[in-house]
Amino acid sequence: MVTTKYLRLTGRSEKGWIEVDSNDDGWWIGIDVGGTFTDLVAVQRSTGTVLDTKVLTSKPYQEDGVLAGLAKIGIPIEQVDEIVHGHTSGINAVLSRDGAKTALLATAGHKDLLDIGRMDRPFGVDLYDPTWLRPHQARPVVRRRDRHGIPERISENGTVLLELDEDHVRQIAHDLREAEIESVAICFMNSYLTRVHEERAAEIIREEIPDAYVQTSELYPVTKEHERTTTVVFDAYVGPIVTNYLRRLERSLGEIGFRGTLWIMTMNGGVGSVAETSKAPVFQLVSGPVGGVSGIVQLVRSRGGHENFVSMDVGGTSTDVAAVQDGETPMTDLWEIEHGLVMTMPAVDVQSVGSGAGSIIMIDDLGSIRVGPESAGSNPGPAAYGRGGTEPTLTDACVHLGILQPELFAGGDITLEPTLAVQALTAVADRIGMNATELADGAYRLASTDMASALRAISTHRGVDLRGFSLLAFGAAGPMMAVAVARDLGMKSVVIPPHPGEFSAYGLVSSDLRVTRAQSPFIQLNSIKSDFLEELFASLEKETVGDLLRQGVDESDITLERSIFAMYAGQTWDNRVPIASEPIDDDAVARIISDVHAFYNSRYGYSADELPIIVTSIEVTAAAERFGGTPNYPTDQEGDSLLKTASLRLAGIDHPDAPVHGRARMRIGVPIPGPAVIVEQYATTVLDAGSSASLDSGGNLNIILKDLEEKS
Repeated sequence: MVTTKYLRLTGRSEKGWIEVDSNDDGWWIGIDVGGTFTDLVAVQRSTGTVLDTKVLTSKPYQEDGVLAGLAKIGIPIEQVDEIVHGHTSGINAVLSRDGAKTALLATAGHKDLLDIGRMDRPFGVDLYDPTWLRPHQARPVVRRRDRHGIPERISENGTVLLELDEDHVRQIAHDLREAEIESVAICFMNSYLTRVHEERAAEIIREEIPDAYVQTSELYPVTKEHERTTTVVFDAYVGPIVTNYLRRLERSLGEIGFRGTLWIMTMNGGVGSVAETSKAPVFQLVSGPVGGVSGIVQLVRSRGGHENFVSMDVGGTSTDVAAVQDGETPMTDLWEIEHGLVMTMPAVDVQSVGSGAGSIIMIDDLGSIRVGPESAGSNPGPAAYGRGGTEPTLTDACVHLGILQPELFAGGDITLEPTLAVQALTAVADRIGMNATELADGAYRLASTDMASALRAISTHRGVDLRGFSLLAFGAAGPMMAVAVARDLGMKSVVIPPHPGEFSAYGLVSSDLRVTRAQSPFIQLNSIKSDFLEELFASLEKETVGDLLRQGVDESDITLERSIFAMYAGQTWDNRVPIASEPIDDDAVARIISDVHAFYNSRYGYSADELPIIVTSIEVTAAAERFGGTPNYPTDQEGDSLLKTASLRLAGIDHPDAPVHGRARMRIGVPIPGPAVIVEQYATTVLDAGSSASLDSGGNLNIILKDLEEKS
C-alpha cells in the first residue's frame, strides 16, 4: 500500500491547496518523455497496484504523446490525483540549437565568456586538431552580435567600483527590440555578491521590451563566472520554450478533465509545482534521467538502505549512468552540456553517452564500426520498425542476433520485421567485407564496451571500487545489454527492477519535493565566526522552507540538508561537502573542518591539514517526502515460464535452442540459467552461458555471473 503525508495543490480552493486523503483510490502517474519513447507508470494509492505503458514520443509537440499515453494506460482522468512529469523540450532545444532568440548583457570586456570557456580542449581526436572550434563558436547559443558589454563593475568583495550606465542599457534595449530578441540573459562580474546592477538592468529591459523573457544571476547566485554566465544564458535560451510547453500541457490536461496536481521533475532530484519550477526552466533540462536515480534511491530504501549500485539507463537515443552509494543521491554543482559549456547548478550526477537502442551503426572514415551517437529516434526509428528507416541500429542488431523476439516485442505494440533489419545491416556490412551477422555481433559488443566505459568514468576513474557494487540496469534496452556490460566491468551481480522499461517514470512518481538555494560568501573557514556562518545558512533555509510552504507542504514534514563548497587556500576548484544540519557553533565549525580533511583523504588520497580552508559557496536543500510504502508487484506466479526456444548468438557463439522465458510467469527463487532470454512487455533481459537469474519477493530480477563469482 502507498501512503503520503504531503498537501496536494489544486489552485481551486481559497487557500490554494487541500489535504490529500491517503486512503482513496486515486492514482499517481509518472510521465517521462524520452528521445524515442514516452513512458508512463501509474501507482494506485490505496492498493499499490502498478500499471505501465509506452508510446512513441511526439515531435515537436510533446504534449500530444503525453495525452496519447494517458489514453492508452486506460485510467479515467478524474481518478488521477497527481501527475509527475519529466520532459525533454529544453534539452532538445539546446542540442538542436532551436531555442529562443537570445541576447546577453555582460560586464564590458567580458561578453565572450561563452566562447572562451576554461580554455581547455577535450581529450581525444580533437586535442591536436588545429581546425577545431569550441562548441559555442561552431554553434552559438547567442550570436556575437547579440552579446553586449555594459559599463559597470562590482569588486571582488561586493562593493560598486563603477556605477551601471543605465542610458547604455536603455539604448541596448532599443536595439534588442529592433532585432526582435525574445529572451535576455543578464550576468555581470561578481554579481553573486551584489545584484543591484543586474536587477536595475532587468528593470530597464522589461520596461523597454515588456514581452521579453529576462533572467539574471538570481537564478543561482554563486561564484565561477563562466559557469554562472552559461547557466543564466541557457535559462534564457530555453525559458520561453519550456514555459510555453508547460502552459500547453496544463491547458491540454485541463481540456481532458484533469483536476489534480501537475508536478515537474527538476535536476536536483526533486519535484516542484509548475509555478515554482517555471522560475528556473533550465533546472528541468534532463529531468527524465534524474527520475531514474530517484527510482534507484527508493529501490535501495526498500531493500534495506545499504546497497551500492552503478546504474545504466539505456533508452532509444542514449545511455545515462550514475553511481549510488548507500542509497544517497549523487549530487554535483557542475553539469556539462557540451565541452566548454558548463553550468553551475544543484544537479543529480548523471552522465550520458550517445549509445542507445536506436543508435545508428555506421562505418567511420577509418573503416571501423561505430555505434551512435546519431540515432534513428522515434521517426523513422530502427529499420525493423518498418516505418521507413533504412540505416541499421542497435535494435536491428539485437533482432538479428535473436535477443529481441519480434512477436514478443513491446507487448505486440510494435511489430518487428527481421528481414528489414537484415537488409539494413547487410547494406553497411558489405562495405567492409562482413556479413550481417558479423556486423550485428560486433556492434552489440562495441555498444557494450561504450556503456562500460561510461560507467568507469563515474566510478573507477573517481576512485570507486566496483567490487562493492551491483549493476542496476533499466530503460527499455538496459536489460538486454546488462550482462555484457557487467562482464566487461568485472562485476558479479546485476539487478533488473520491476517495469525496467519505465523505471525512470516510476522514479518520477516516487520523488520528493525539493528546493535548493545557494550563495557564495567566499570566507576562510578556519577564522570565520560561527554565528556569521549560521546566519548565512539560516537565511537560505528560510527561503527554501518558504518555497515549499507555498507548494502546500506542512512545515513539520520538511527536512533540511546543508552543504559547503570548499577548497584549500591556493587551489582553484572547490568540492561539494555535505555537512550536518545542526546549529553552527565553534564545535560545529571544528567538525566541518574535520569533514573537509576527511573528504580530501577519501577523494584524493591526501589532506593538507596545515592549509586554511576556503568556503566558496554554501547550499541548502529543503525536502518533503511525497511517496511512502512499496508498490504491489505480483510475483510467484503459477505455471511454466518457458514460452519458446529460439536461435541466439552471443559473443560469436550460436545457441540454436536457447530458452525464452516470460518474466511475468517466473517463480520466486527459481533460477533460470543462461544462455537464455527473459521477456516482459517493454524490456528484454539476455543471459549468457555464465550467468543465472532469479526473481525475488520484491519483483526484482537478480542476475549472478556465476563464472566471475567462482573465480573470486
